[in-house]
Amino acid sequence: MRNVKIAAFVVLSNILVFFAAQAYFNPSHVEQKPKELQILFWYDPMYPNTKFDAPGPSPFMDMDLVPKYADEEQMFEGVKIDPVQTQNLALRTQKAHFGNLVFSQSASANLDYNNHSLVIIQPRADGFVEKSYAFNAGDSVKKGDALIDITVPEWVEAQSEYLFSKNKSVLERLRLLGMPREAIQTLQKTLKIQTKFTIKSPIDGVITAYDLRDGMNFSKDKIVAVIQSVSPIWINAFVPESLTSFINEKSEFSVYIPSLKQEFNLLHVEVLPSVNQITKTLNLRAEIDNEKGILKPGMNAYVNIKTKSDTMLLIPSSAVIDTGNEQRVITVGDNKTFVPKLIKILGESNGFTAVLGLNENESVVQTGVFLIDSEADIAGALDRMRKIDND
Repeated sequence: MRNVKIAAFVVLSNILVFFAAQAYFNPSHVEQKPKELQILFWYDPMYPNTKFDAPGPSPFMDMDLVPKYADEEQMFEGVKIDPVQTQNLALRTQKAHFGNLVFSQSASANLDYNNHSLVIIQPRADGFVEKSYAFNAGDSVKKGDALIDITVPEWVEAQSEYLFSKNKSVLERLRLLGMPREAIQTLQKTLKIQTKFTIKSPIDGVITAYDLRDGMNFSKDKIVAVIQSVSPIWINAFVPESLTSFINEKSEFSVYIPSLKQEFNLLHVEVLPSVNQITKTLNLRAEIDNEKGILKPGMNAYVNIKTKSDTMLLIPSSAVIDTGNEQRVITVGDNKTFVPKLIKILGESNGFTAVLGLNENESVVQTGVFLIDSEADIAGALDRMRKIDND
């Protein structure tokens, strides 16, 4: 029995040793060495398009070349930057946040005639000039000032017809023929024929056309005078096309006239629909009260505009990379990676840009963006970004 027990013990010991050996040499329990990544080339992050076959100091910057690995695209979604480089570049980030773009801008402008208060005086009948008064184009006139004395045979004939028939329809025909209202009222009151008629200015303003002189004949379509009002006077300002979408009823305007060294308030501001194809600006038109007549058409001016946008998602303008074909930013992703993202720019002012394509509180890089952007281009992150956006 003793020998049997000894034999059993030996067999059991051998079995335990066998299984222990199997466990020890099983590959799943052997510590695996990390797979070495294949190095494609070395490069200077500041000059990423220049490739080197071996490591060493950069010929461009006071730093060592860094390796570009074959499997970097599978390692992370964006790009990783060496912490030492990040610290040397003093990279700063800022979170996207909702707010308003605030604009405060001055635009060149000039004063012009108010074409909404333009009067064209025509006789509407053939006749001749008895007397022209001492006016020329450019002269100021007041309402009621005599411009010219004329004789119109057709008006004289119609008056005779009225005195004979007392038919009121003749008076209406005289009005349509252009006979002054005052002369018609005088005919009704005195019942006497008038042969000379004085044409007067119907408004205060400036004469911009006045060609008739004593003794001249004129036809019914001849213009006696053109008078343009200067109160209120117009002001035309030229504002950047990008700013016009932010001009609204809450915008504040004022105008400064350098020659007068005075500031005035604007009335009835409107943005005209056409764009100047050369300057790419829009015409902003407004009115200025000019009852005292101190403002003159042609004066130079500056329009000051204060306005703000609706609530938009804002990021620092320094974070935007604009290539002309696309606009993008570098965002901070998981695992301390930097991920490029396409954006759409809505507006820019005072160092901030309103964008679409980001989320609130998403961090964007605002310093060293071109270094990271170059690194993203090398790592293929930009191509992946465009592919995701197209999908």
